[in-house]
Amino acid sequence: MTSTGSAKPVVRRQLSRLRLVAQRLAPASQTPPTEVVRWLTCLQAQDFRSARSAVALRAGCTVAEVDVAINAGRIVRSWPMRGTLHLVEPADLRWMLALNAEPTQRAARRRHEQLGIAPRDVDRARSVTTAALQGGRGLDRAGLFALWEQHGIATGAQRGAHLVQTLCLQTHLVLGPVVGRQQRFVLFDDWIETSRPVDRTANVADWALRYFRSHGPATIADFRWWSGVLQRDLAPVWDTVRAELDELVVDGTSYFLAPETLAAWEDSRDVTLRSVLMPAFDELLLGYADRTPTLDRGHADLVVPGGNGMFKATVVDGGHAVATWRRGTRKDGPLVEVSPFAARLSRRAERAVPRLAARYPFD
Repeated sequence: MTSTGSAKPVVRRQLSRLRLVAQRLAPASQTPPTEVVRWLTCLQAQDFRSARSAVALRAGCTVAEVDVAINAGRIVRSWPMRGTLHLVEPADLRWMLALNAEPTQRAARRRHEQLGIAPRDVDRARSVTTAALQGGRGLDRAGLFALWEQHGIATGAQRGAHLVQTLCLQTHLVLGPVVGRQQRFVLFDDWIETSRPVDRTANVADWALRYFRSHGPATIADFRWWSGVLQRDLAPVWDTVRAELDELVVDGTSYFLAPETLAAWEDSRDVTLRSVLMPAFDELLLGYADRTPTLDRGHADLVVPGGNGMFKATVVDGGHAVATWRRGTRKDGPLVEVSPFAARLSRRAERAVPRLAARYPFD
């Protein structure tokens, strides 16, 4: 493996450990939840419980503190890319949707036809929702569907879910405060008071630079898969972005990362060997098209059974996923139940898991 500029040589098995540093998982930090989300730019959140734990793990705080930031409108949840829910900083959401909403809606057009969702249905849902939620009110998913049904808007057979997503993609709705264990939908313009300017060229450059700073070492293919940004949009700004990054070349493949990540490597390399309990759907895996630096190809089916898109929580040891885990199901049993990929965990991981479970940010 070679590096450019002042980068220090590392080997392939250290790529994931460098990602732990970039993603602020090693060393452990104490930082506001809003700063974690701002740093990662987008944080996978189709499983809301796991997403809140992922933020808390990086912030060194409780899930309740993450909820405080969400309820204050400093973190929101929507579909900014890949047609998948993510946590984002509110000011970033409008320009992200300006880049990605149209392709997501185009991909869903056939399904809308199958469900009998026409533009007039979307317009009707928007009108009813605006009347009900204006003035800062909110409704959870069940309440929103009930409202639509009362006005003759059918929500069965996934119609409701597609209408919700469409209204969010069109910057009409956004997922805001947590009430009980459910997030409520609120009007986008009521909840998000300030948005960064929509400028396609500048936004793509900003998104790319922030991705490689927070997720690197990563490839251009990783970024394009993660963000949905097209090569024709990335190409004009790439030289400007590239000038801010360091490059590592592994087996002929270029990986880009922030100089600060490499600068921190000498002080952090021992810390990155420690075990970590990672939530399901975490950015350490979901943040890349190629996950093999962290998850061996032969173990992928153990984390995503049958390739069904449902990612299990993992134990990461020495920068590599070595097991899946879940919360214990017996009151008199261990706090977490671990399923190792090999016959057993390393001694380091075996010793660490009980301690990590005791301080894991469960909701």
